[in-house]
Amino acid sequence: MRLNDSQEEAAFREHVRAWLAQNLTSEWRQELERREGRERIDFLRDWQAQLHAAGLAVRSWPREYGGCDAPLAEDMIVFEEMAQADAPPDVFRIGVRIIAPMMMRLARPDQRARYLPRIADGRDLWSQGFSEPACGSDLSALTTRAERRGEGFVITGQKVWNTYGHLADNCLVLTRTNREVPPHKGLSAFVVPLASPGVDVRPLKQINGRQDFNEVFFDGVEVGPDALVGEIDGGWKVAMTMLDFERRGISVLGFGCRRLYERLVTLARDTQVHGENRPLIELPEIAARLAEFGLQARIAVLNNHRFAAMHADGSVPGAETSVQKLHTTELNKAMHALALDMIGRSDLTEPANRAHHAKWEEEYLTSFGMTIAGGTSQIQRNIIGERLLGLPR
Repeated sequence: MRLNDSQEEAAFREHVRAWLAQNLTSEWRQELERREGRERIDFLRDWQAQLHAAGLAVRSWPREYGGCDAPLAEDMIVFEEMAQADAPPDVFRIGVRIIAPMMMRLARPDQRARYLPRIADGRDLWSQGFSEPACGSDLSALTTRAERRGEGFVITGQKVWNTYGHLADNCLVLTRTNREVPPHKGLSAFVVPLASPGVDVRPLKQINGRQDFNEVFFDGVEVGPDALVGEIDGGWKVAMTMLDFERRGISVLGFGCRRLYERLVTLARDTQVHGENRPLIELPEIAARLAEFGLQARIAVLNNHRFAAMHADGSVPGAETSVQKLHTTELNKAMHALALDMIGRSDLTEPANRAHHAKWEEEYLTSFGMTIAGGTSQIQRNIIGERLLGLPR
């Protein structure tokens, strides 16, 4: 693993940086802020299409699916520069970073040709139907069922914590198709268009005030045989492949941690010690915490580049993604907690008195969800202990 860009990578980084500076204008950002709900998603579809046309959206993908056959390291450069440029949140990440990589390995050729180009350029927004109200982190205990009807299947059940389901075009739904075998061996995965008859999507209000997550009810939803992804009763492999890529995708947040560290330093310089005419950054305890977070943010960035070096051939990531995911999400939460300490916002039940305070509060509350997505921090510690360190269950 190299810690510095090669000559070619440095040139590509400058290209990405210049492109972002040219396209992420203040006028564009203001227009984005004016939009909500589906209008916002449609605005970001155009942004995804721009990224794709510039060869930045899915750079390491094969050309036949809309990529550039580029090294994975160039994806890392794009992610890093997007974070530094304060680019908008990647609402297409579920399709791009989780579902598409799984499909490249497990879906049929006709499915890859049908779905992947539309994921790449933003024509289709995807969601993921895994979690259920009664099974929590025990994914194999799910009860949503898919029963054969003629050549197709009928899906009945409920999913929860479905990101963007109220705005998405398709959902990759994990179902039970066989009750006569051990739980994890009787699952199958299906593509379900969310406009299908029998689908009822109900947004959930989150602790941060937004409604990005949903309950999704499937009441006799019919799908054809072409909706099956992977083998019948082979959904566990689909799910585990997706979860490995999901943890990897969440770890891209590590690039955001470096930008977050820079914002924390600025906040510490601009915020006065209560009752004194000096900035918070002059307090030894604040300076020490900032120094530690600066170090950890650098580690988060290097972990992403280390992954790119380990999987330069595009192989499926393994248990090492749990190290990245655990470190990045817990760091992100701790850094936001420091921000709230510095602005003196211990009581979040009271309205924020400044706009930038409200932004810090929303990000802090959002950070808790990132420690749950893709498997809780406790689950990640179990994976690290058992699969990487060889500890007993």
